[in-house]
Amino acid sequence: MRRVARDPFAVQERLLQRLLARARHTEFGREHRFDRVSGSDEYRRCVPLRGYTELAPYWQRARDGACDVTWPGFVRDWALSSGTTAGEKFLPVSTATIRTNKRGGFDALVPFLAHDARPLFEGKLLFLGGSTALREVGESRIGDNTGIMQREIPAFFRRMHVPSRGVASLTDWEQKIAAAGTECLGADVRLLSGVPSWILLFCERVLALARERDPNATLRDVWPRLACFVHGGVGFAPYRARFERLLGTSITTIDTFSASEGGMLGVQDQPGSCAMLPLADLGTFFEFVPVEELESSSPTRLRLAEVDTGVLYALVLTTNSGIWSYILGDIVRFESRDPLRFVFAGRIAHTLNAFGEHVSSGELDRAVAAASAQCAVELVEFAVATRYPSETDPIGQHVYFCEFEGASPDEDGFEDRFTAAIDATLQAGNEDYATHRTYGLRAPALSIVPSGGFEAWMARRGKIGGQNKVPRVLTLEAASELFNTRLPLGVTE
Repeated sequence: MRRVARDPFAVQERLLQRLLARARHTEFGREHRFDRVSGSDEYRRCVPLRGYTELAPYWQRARDGACDVTWPGFVRDWALSSGTTAGEKFLPVSTATIRTNKRGGFDALVPFLAHDARPLFEGKLLFLGGSTALREVGESRIGDNTGIMQREIPAFFRRMHVPSRGVASLTDWEQKIAAAGTECLGADVRLLSGVPSWILLFCERVLALARERDPNATLRDVWPRLACFVHGGVGFAPYRARFERLLGTSITTIDTFSASEGGMLGVQDQPGSCAMLPLADLGTFFEFVPVEELESSSPTRLRLAEVDTGVLYALVLTTNSGIWSYILGDIVRFESRDPLRFVFAGRIAHTLNAFGEHVSSGELDRAVAAASAQCAVELVEFAVATRYPSETDPIGQHVYFCEFEGASPDEDGFEDRFTAAIDATLQAGNEDYATHRTYGLRAPALSIVPSGGFEAWMARRGKIGGQNKVPRVLTLEAASELFNTRLPLGVTE
């Protein structure tokens, strides 16, 4: 990784040329004259930025069995990336991507192997991801991206992998975590890998099982040789204190950045820093668009070697699965240039995703509107904040800051009825939210904003009138301070 980091521009240029050469005879390659594209400058002129909607018709044909659409040959596997039942995304996962993701998985361990002498491969490696069960539709297979990758674990690692294949294939999270906990209780686990929120819930399940035998047991007693935690999917900072309380501070933690669209994209390479090296030599060509230019008709598109530190960039991917100039939706910020290191800085859209629940601003709008109608109140404005788990309360929660027309509702049970209506709407329309509410996310809370609170706040920010909009997602501390509201019972800052 360090060798690549020293000359990322040359590495990325060669990679782009390989991708263009592989795809020049595809439908997409012929349309965009890949055979005449000589470098990244010309590529940016020939292939405009796209979102999922623009690429979906190509991928629909490929998923239906067509060959050579955006990538040569037939793409059999498709990752289902879904925050809502109506907003499913089917993303191609080529055999080339599977191969490079295997390399990316090993790259994630390189920092540990470089800085820590504790042996990993003499014990078990615990990966907690999506189900490995794939749904066959015609000749294609559809499933969770992490499940697809787990099915392709090299034989060398398979004998060390837990949970077992049978448990890994379970689609019900409650059943899966229960079965995996029982299976891993007596295993010599040396490494954990997964989304922090799910891993912590799993660890607490294992600890509860251990304390059925010994009330004083700790996770260090259960897994005395546990040495490393590789995580990604959500920011780790809110979970660190809880993780250290359960497992102590001697565990090496490695942050990774990945996406269903591009596989493994970055990995933390220094202990004590969350900044990551971009994995420039796998299968992804990176571009970066300054966030403020996204709505421009001709936004600046920067290569990896052209970025500046401290600037928020929207990430654009071109991959060896036939994904071309794709606006991912993630925002990154570079912390250094020599070598290049970046941090994840959020999402382009206002999204609630502190725990992996993937609730979009549109879903929030619909849920709060439905609750207002059901409770016969007129909504003025609202924003949502997240209360993260703490040592005193290990379950997270969404807090809705709402301003209503006229006098604030004060009848008994109003807050419970209002938040119950929000909760029901979100669970009905968003599978990820429903899963987390069933296991690991408290019912939402309501904090009523005084009349005129939102307008006054926007005015103080110089954002009054015109096309200015209230951000849907805020921090809990900022929201409670700015709106000078009382927090609901049981919710603290």
